[in-house]
Amino acid sequence: MTQLTVIDESGSHSFGQVGFGELGVSSDDFARATGWSLKPEGLCKGEICVPVRDTAAMSNGAQIDVAEFARVTGRNMVIDASRNVMAMGEQASIRAASMATLDAPNFTLPDINGNLVSLRDFANRKKLILAWSSW
Repeated sequence: MTQLTVIDESGSHSFGQVGFGELGVSSDDFARATGWSLKPEGLCKGEICVPVRDTAAMSNGAQIDVAEFARVTGRNMVIDASRNVMAMGEQASIRAASMATLDAPNFTLPDINGNLVSLRDFANRKKLILAWSSW
C-alpha cells in the first residue's frame, strides 16, 4: 500500500493511500487526523459544516478524496506525486480575513545567532520584516 503524507495547519499526517479518487485515503483515518468527517449535513469539523454538492466525488463511504476535500473547503494545495506528499494551506476565508487586517500572524524563527525570536516579542513596536530567498 502506498503511503500518502498530507501536511496542513495541524501538522503532518501519513495515510495508506487507497484507489478512490485522485488521492483517496480512509475516511476514518482522515477524520482522526484532521477532525473533518463527511456527514449528511456536509463536511464537518465540530460545529462547522461545509455543504458538499457532489458527495460521490468526495467519498465512496469508506474513503475520502483528499484533493476533493481541499477543493470543497477552499484550500490551496500542492501535490508532489513523485514523493506522495500533499500540502494544504488554510481556508481562503481565513486568509482573506487576516489579509484585511494587515496584521502579520505570529511566527518564530531563529535570528543570526540561532536564538528563537517571535514576532510577538516586538508587540507595540514598529516592525519592518524583510524576507529573502536564494531560489
